[in-house]
Amino acid sequence: MRHASRAGTATLAIDPIGVGESSKPPGWQVSATTAASTLHQVITAARNGRLGHRWDKIVLVGHSFGSLTAMQEVGTYHDVDGLLVSGASHAPGPGGILQIQTSVRPALHDPRTARSVPAGDYTYLSVPGARARAFYAPRDSDPAVVAADEASRVAGTIGVLATIPVFIPTTFEIDVPVLVANGRADNVFCAQGGGGSLTDCTDARTLYRSERPFFPEADLSTYVLPAAGHSMNLALNNQEFFERAQRWASAI
Repeated sequence: MRHASRAGTATLAIDPIGVGESSKPPGWQVSATTAASTLHQVITAARNGRLGHRWDKIVLVGHSFGSLTAMQEVGTYHDVDGLLVSGASHAPGPGGILQIQTSVRPALHDPRTARSVPAGDYTYLSVPGARARAFYAPRDSDPAVVAADEASRVAGTIGVLATIPVFIPTTFEIDVPVLVANGRADNVFCAQGGGGSLTDCTDARTLYRSERPFFPEADLSTYVLPAAGHSMNLALNNQEFFERAQRWASAI
């Protein structure tokens, strides 16, 4: 957000439903579909001026789960001018996904998040230390940043985790410019990370070949951040990604 603001771009950071400062219905009620629907409501409000200004150009940006939700939203509602997908691909590795799935526990069992979720809610949280193992490439990470990420962890919703695959058919309907960006060492969504993914993130060209079949109607661009892991926004060389993303969005 700071990078985009310095470039003169207005930004709005959105906590998905059930997460952070957003409303927290029972976790089992929050599916990928409802997450996309609530996101559509926010975009509609930005379009019609209910957020204080009427925005004519909107580029939706997602990361990881947020990217999957963003793809479903755009493919379903067709209400934005561009879509930036980071930290995601259509062929995640079973090893990386398993590492995440085996590192979750009820948020009520964690003293850091127990007070932030409704009693009896089916929310989940990564086991402490899981982020460093699953989301960061050691050579491209600051240990202090990893520690800060761990210390600020929040709960998510089990319904979204259970309904992730529903986003896939909607990407075939996306008809706006799309930028897919991944860290080369992402062990969840890229083959180079070692998690068993079929997505080739060697460079932008190989990533394009992997993702092109899923975006037949979109003007697709791709980008690979060298050495970065899944949390490419927090990598040491993240400014390279931010600059590429800003140039792409400005050209829409």
